Amino acid sequence: MKQYELKPQALSFFGRPFDLQLFAGEKTEPATEKRRQDAVDRGNVPKSQDLSSVLVLLVGFLMLRYYGGELFGRCGEYMRYTFSHAIFSGLALPDTLLLLNQFLLVLLQTMAPFMFAIMISAIVSNLVQTGFLFRLGPLTPDLDRMNPISGIQNIFSWKLVAELVKSILKILIVAYIPYTTIRDQFPFLMRMIQVEPVPAIIIILKLIFAMAIKIILILMALAFADWAFQKWRHEENIRMSKEEVKEEYKQREGDPKVKQKIRERQRQAASRRMMDEVPKATVVVTNPTHIACALKYVPGEDEAPKVVAMGAGQIARRIKEIAAEHKIPVIENKPLARQMYKMLEIGDAIPSELYQAVVEVLMQVHRMKNQSAGA
Repeated sequence: MKQYELKPQALSFFGRPFDLQLFAGEKTEPATEKRRQDAVDRGNVPKSQDLSSVLVLLVGFLMLRYYGGELFGRCGEYMRYTFSHAIFSGLALPDTLLLLNQFLLVLLQTMAPFMFAIMISAIVSNLVQTGFLFRLGPLTPDLDRMNPISGIQNIFSWKLVAELVKSILKILIVAYIPYTTIRDQFPFLMRMIQVEPVPAIIIILKLIFAMAIKIILILMALAFADWAFQKWRHEENIRMSKEEVKEEYKQREGDPKVKQKIRERQRQAASRRMMDEVPKATVVVTNPTHIACALKYVPGEDEAPKVVAMGAGQIARRIKEIAAEHKIPVIENKPLARQMYKMLEIGDAIPSELYQAVVEVLMQVHRMKNQSAGA
């Protein structure tokens, strides 16, 4: 009968062999906490510059809307003072210094609230996105950024495509809203030539503010969408392959093979220490072949007998061999040996429920010593 040998065949794609190992390094696993912390230490956090800019712009327009009256009032008072005192009374040195002091005071009083509000909004917008983060890593020089080849590759990246799409959307929005507003209000604006200058300016400023708020709100929606996109792209960039996860686990927890060798050496050392205690034992209780428990009890020193060595299989045989070498009594008691092996650990004292059985064993050992002494 003819036998056929089955040979493994490689996966083919359109008649060509296809190596599945190409996907071994594919980043399919979510980032670990260590990977995330390393990214934070490098300053690599998801952040939208558009969100910070739009929030600063919104705060600036709101300050101008609700603080603008006081701003223009202070500027008007300064101009009236200048025209009434400085210009018409001559520009002597004391008057010039006084005028300069007044100018600096008005500038500070008018611009300080604006600057403070804008600074707070910029800080809050960054804290909301990244938290309190101060790293010097992004400030260190990076030679890769000076590489022209890397620069050419970045030109054709998806990041720049997304930035281009955002820029086009912002241009369309900024152009469309003023166009539609002026188109709708054009007949009204044509009649503004019949209105007094101050009321006309107020009406036009209100119209500009309404357009600005519409633009800012739409840009804010785009900025939040951009923030979500930045977070998604950040998660994609820090994803890990299965090999990277395994390597990180080895670095954090240690190589499993090395840890196994360490545990094996620890067991061997513990076994040697345990065997060194067998010659000090009072009696060895056996199963008789599978289990051996060495007990030590010195009247007047020990409150209760305690286990100094215990084991099964090869360890039990070694305990009995050492006991025989040092003439330690070996007594067979299957129930007691099994109970001690299940209930106790090395160094434990005998519990009260085993007192009776252990006392009987110790009495048997005492009788054996008396018999050997009488012989």
